[in-house]
Amino acid sequence: MTEERYWHPEKESNYYTILKVSNKLCGMAALKSLFTDAKADDMNFVLFSTSGIHGSYITIEDAEQAINNKEDILDVTFLVVQPRIVSLRYGNCTPETLEDIQFLKTLRETSMKAVAEIGF
Repeated sequence: MTEERYWHPEKESNYYTILKVSNKLCGMAALKSLFTDAKADDMNFVLFSTSGIHGSYITIEDAEQAINNKEDILDVTFLVVQPRIVSLRYGNCTPETLEDIQFLKTLRETSMKAVAEIGF
């Protein structure tokens, strides 16, 4: 059996989508446009360091350490989950400042809280 037997792409609407960030240079901007106040909720949340074919296990803390040590800037992989519209958005972001790091940490914290409340 193949997965295609059970799954097929929906093409009739803007829902049911998987979107990749257009390039790694706009990953931070893309996240900031979706989460202007770095606050996730049960309908829009983010998972970080998900690796897979689109990224790595590099953590926000790894990127922070690189900034603090004035080393090469590291990309952080993310996956935005939007359950209500059945949409995934993924890519890599490149935090360049400690403000970017704080934004990502806050977004991760609010995302984990949102995920923990789903279904309760």
